[in-house]
This record gives sequence, C-alpha cells and structure tokens, in this order.
Amino acid sequence: MRAFSFLVLALLLIPALLSAQSNPKPVPSPAIHDFAPTLQFLASPELEGREPGTRGATLAADYIASMMQNMGLIPYNNQGSELKTVLSDYFQSFDLKLLKVQYLSFVIGEGNKRKAPLRLLLGNDFSPENISSDLSIESDMLFAGYGINAPELNYNDYQDMDIKGKVVVLLGGYPGQHDTLSLAWQRFKKPAVDDEFDFEMRCREAERSGASAIIIIDKQYLKSINNSPVGTGNFIPKGQSFYTRDYYRKPQNGNISATCFILTDTGSSKFAGELNIDFIAIEKQIANQLTYTKIKLQKQCAIDLKIVPDTLHLNNVLGLLPGLDTSVTVILGAHYDHLGKRGEKTIYYGSDDNASGVAGLLALAEMWTESCTVPPCNILFASWTAEEKGLIGSNYFAANLTSPEKVKLYINMDMISRSVKEDTAGRQLSIGTRTTDEYIRKIARESNSTLQKPFELDLWDVTGHSGSDYASFTAKNIPIMTYNTGLHDDYHTPRDIPASADLIKMSDVLKLINISLQEFLSGIK
Repeated sequence: MRAFSFLVLALLLIPALLSAQSNPKPVPSPAIHDFAPTLQFLASPELEGREPGTRGATLAADYIASMMQNMGLIPYNNQGSELKTVLSDYFQSFDLKLLKVQYLSFVIGEGNKRKAPLRLLLGNDFSPENISSDLSIESDMLFAGYGINAPELNYNDYQDMDIKGKVVVLLGGYPGQHDTLSLAWQRFKKPAVDDEFDFEMRCREAERSGASAIIIIDKQYLKSINNSPVGTGNFIPKGQSFYTRDYYRKPQNGNISATCFILTDTGSSKFAGELNIDFIAIEKQIANQLTYTKIKLQKQCAIDLKIVPDTLHLNNVLGLLPGLDTSVTVILGAHYDHLGKRGEKTIYYGSDDNASGVAGLLALAEMWTESCTVPPCNILFASWTAEEKGLIGSNYFAANLTSPEKVKLYINMDMISRSVKEDTAGRQLSIGTRTTDEYIRKIARESNSTLQKPFELDLWDVTGHSGSDYASFTAKNIPIMTYNTGLHDDYHTPRDIPASADLIKMSDVLKLINISLQEFLSGIK
C-alpha cells in the first residue's frame, strides 16, 4: 500500500516537474558587486596587461578557470570524466607559431644619395605589424590619405593613384575623428563606430591596391595634444607605441602579407619634419572638405628586415553549463588578453578592453549556476586568448568545431563598461548582428524595452566586419550578438583603468544580455 501511494504521488509530480523545466524561473541578472572585483583584479598592475605568453596572461587564465571550477561549470574538454577537475581541464590549449624580429633597419633619405638620412628606431619611433617574411625594399613613397575606399560614402583615397609596388603612407584613423563639428564626422561617424575603417581592413585595401609596404602616421600625433597622466603614477611615454612587442603573429592563409610600419607620436613628428609636410593640417583639410591637396613625397624609404621563428603556448578557458538538450549549444564569450607591458613602467591595463567583458561573462555564469536552472540547451562560457593579435583564440575554437550548425547563437562581450565622449548620459549601446537574423534584433529591441532606462540602441550589420571575436563565428555561419558601449579616447592606451568604468551602465548591459539570452533560449525546443 505504501509503495502504491508513493507511485501515485510520483505520477502526480511528473507534470509539475515537466512544467518547471519548460517554464523555469527567470535567472537574476548580476549586480555591481558580482562583477566589480573581477574587473578590478584583471586590470590590476599585477597582471601587467595580460599579453599572451606572459605571466600576467597565465595568472588571468588560472583565475578564470578557478572561478569556473568554483561555480561548478564542467570543463569543456573533460565532459563526463569522473576524476576530480583541475584548472588545466578548463583550458583549450594550442601553439601559436610566431615570427620574431632579429634585425630591422628603417631609413628615410634622398633617393640613392641618402644624404643625411633619417634613421627611425624600432620601439621608439615605430613598430611593425603583419610580418610574414624577410623584407628588403628601397622605394618611393606615396601619400594616400587614410587609405579608405568607400564607394557608398562617395569617398576614395586611391582615386587616380597607382601605388603598385610602392610604399604607401596613410593617416591613422578616419576622416573627422578629431572634429565632431566637421563635415567628415557627420559622414564617417556611423561606419567608423561599426569597425568599417579598422586597422586591418585599411591594410587589406592598401594591399589590394598593390602596396609593397604601409606606413601609418600615429592617430594621437594627428590630434596634436600632449599626453597626460594615467592616474596611477604612469605616463604614456613620448614616442612609445602600444604596438611595440617582442613577438609578431605569423600570417596564415587569408591574412595580410604587406608589412605595415606604425609610427609613434615621436616617429610621426620626425617623419613629418623630414618630409616637410604638415600632416595635421592635411587631416583638418580632409575633415572639412572631404578631400586634400595631392602632395608628392620627395624622399625614398629603405627597409631591411630579418626574422626568426618562435612559438607561444596559449589557452582559451572554457566552462560548460549542461542543458536538457546536450546536442545544442549557445556560447557566451569575451577575450581576456590585452596589450601587456611596454618598458619597465608602462602597463596597458585593458579594463574596458576587455576585463569588462570577462568580468561580465563570469558574473552571468555565476547567476546561472547559483539559480540551479537547467537551460533548454548547453551554455558554454568561453574566455578567448590572443584576440588583440588577430582573433586567434576564437578562430582556433571555431575551426575545431565538429558541428557548427549545433551552435545556435554566439554572444560576444567586448568593451561594455565605458561610453564615447558624446554619450554624456551613458545610454548608448551597440549590438551587432547579421541582417539575416531579424528575430535576434527583435529580441534585442524587446528586451531593451523592459529596462527601467532603456538604451539608445545601435543595431548594426556585422557582415564583412572583423573587429572582435564575433567574426570567428560569422565565418562559420553562426548567428551572433556582439555588445559594445563605444570606442572611447582611452581605447588601447594605459588610461583604460578600472577607475574610469561606468559600473551602473555595465550592470544594465549585463541585464540586457541576460534577458535577451533567456528570451532566445525560450525559443529552443
């Protein structure tokens, strides 16, 4: 009789249990105290900017893995193991083949005469990017504005210009970037915010036009202001560039082969003086007239570069929350690397870029694990390495997906704690999706409307863009949502510190992400 009663009770409870699974309670969103300590730690001096291959990056990866372990997330590569998990179980490890500069000479002179040439110094005056092989060139230089070809904006810096086999000189940034009242700002602001004129894309355009090498004038030099204290005892050294680093990524298929030389502010000043050209005045002319007076660069450059191979051992950090349907996955991701340390004192802390994204990622993971909610499908919480070196960590993960079609959505968080200067209310938010995914944009709009103070949304099309880790997933035909609060003036400088974070705005961004995630999951059968 007692057994019969238990059976009846169980039968009565089954519908209730099924209902609870199909209609789970909402997972609460993180509060400031849930993510602020992580933000503070990841952007602390002890982690020295988290550049891949450094002690700081190792500490960051261990910290993220320990947080995932404490929450009870399952190691992505150790699912179903009965052994006790260790931190390394959360790592997706891989080797990165690199090229290291052995010798580099960069000289500006009077053609073959080279009378009193200007010899630029590696690290102080310039640093190279996109290194792929030894290089030895002696070439004329041609100036091509910003190196932008945008037919949709009726703008082409390469019009009536043949740069094939030449070294092309470009201004850093985009037209109107330093004058919000200019004609160019009105035309270029929106596509610039959407990553349409990022460094890599402009290098690709120069390479397509036939350039043998690229020289870029420093964007901060063009701003023509003195550098200021960071607020932590450090200064941005005159002549120091964040691009200066010991290792350079070896380009693989599809990457840029034309080597780019990025001048620092000091290098830009020396270069302009040697050529007797006022690049600051040219930038102002372009800002106001959307054109510039063509100038002839009278001198040549001679570049000799020798490289040697090397290897870095890197780790993505991955933790899984299993769902009812373990064959389907939604991924939340944020890169944990940044630009590292330059010299003895200068640290690029990377608070907004991207300690904010990782802090938000871990806070969301904690909310989901603490709620004991079983989602309708797997949720993978992923922290990528080497985003700053070319989306390398997320590319490795995506390239090794056995069934990309089983990933129903990738949510990317990259810089979610600041605002651009014009956003005085701190309520602008960019969410990138594919145009084919209207239902995702609908989720974003409807979820935003539930906030007490809704954001001013910029819903943009990511097609053709590669500004963050979302591009690794669009390349696999995976729907994405990528969140960003704006490209502020402290971006990629040592001034990007936790003290400048807008924690209230970040809290609302995470709330919107959490609401949107749950709305998306509710549609998974």
